[in-house]
Amino acid sequence: MRKFSSLISLTLLLVVNHVFASNNNYPVGARAAALGNASVTFTSVYSGFHNQAGLAYLENIEFGFSYRNNFLLKQTGLKSGVLAIPIKKIGVVGLSVNSFGYNSYGEHKFGLAFAKQFGDVFSFGLQLDYLQTQFNDPYGSKGVVLGEFGVMGKLTKELTIAAHIFNPTRTYMDKETSDRVPTIIKAGLGYEFSEKLLTSIELEKDLDLPKPNFKAGIEYKPYKAIALRVGANSYPVKASFGVGVYLNKLALDVASEYHQTLGFIPQFSLRYSIIRKKNNADDTAN
Repeated sequence: MRKFSSLISLTLLLVVNHVFASNNNYPVGARAAALGNASVTFTSVYSGFHNQAGLAYLENIEFGFSYRNNFLLKQTGLKSGVLAIPIKKIGVVGLSVNSFGYNSYGEHKFGLAFAKQFGDVFSFGLQLDYLQTQFNDPYGSKGVVLGEFGVMGKLTKELTIAAHIFNPTRTYMDKETSDRVPTIIKAGLGYEFSEKLLTSIELEKDLDLPKPNFKAGIEYKPYKAIALRVGANSYPVKASFGVGVYLNKLALDVASEYHQTLGFIPQFSLRYSIIRKKNNADDTAN
């Protein structure tokens, strides 16, 4: 019975992996999920998963935790953590980790990022990743090191454009089986019509898939502390929605995607900022 249960769980894991075509590079964060993962222009600690260039605009230490549950089973859950530390006059250093799966099969990603602003408009970010796929004995585990990088431009107060590429070197997870880690290119823009209304659109292309994925999302804030979100994807076809609550230094987000194969995919994430006190020297320098 235990072997049958493990077989079912492994089958579901492989279905999730095929649908998201991720190979350890899953989208992370409930805010992004609610907006169709059209997140290449975002500037928060979760930029460590979407576009490292967005980390460059952080002024305070931030950390976050996110959990996504596919099929409403713990075996198919994705657990993620991320940290960003601004270093004055140098840039922003980021650390990220996510873990997908259970004891018999798992996928893990560890990232070390650096991001920097160039003037008030442009930023650049890059990240070194270690990806690991883990099986039960006798298969063991396999790991590989690769990179990703992104750029971002805040052209006006309202308009932001950005682009990002994951695995530009077309690195293999296993050359013997021709198991190549996907190379994913995405570009998008975000437009803030007002303090209450934000739209985000993005085009993503996995070089191993036949079609691009068009993603779009809308965020509306009826009150300063509450955000309502909806989004959609074209490939695979998905709809999404969610709510965010802002409590001073803490942001809480919940969301769900609806996929025609997987059904509802609930997600939860939190983000906390450690506000740095400015001393007189800082005020003078600024």
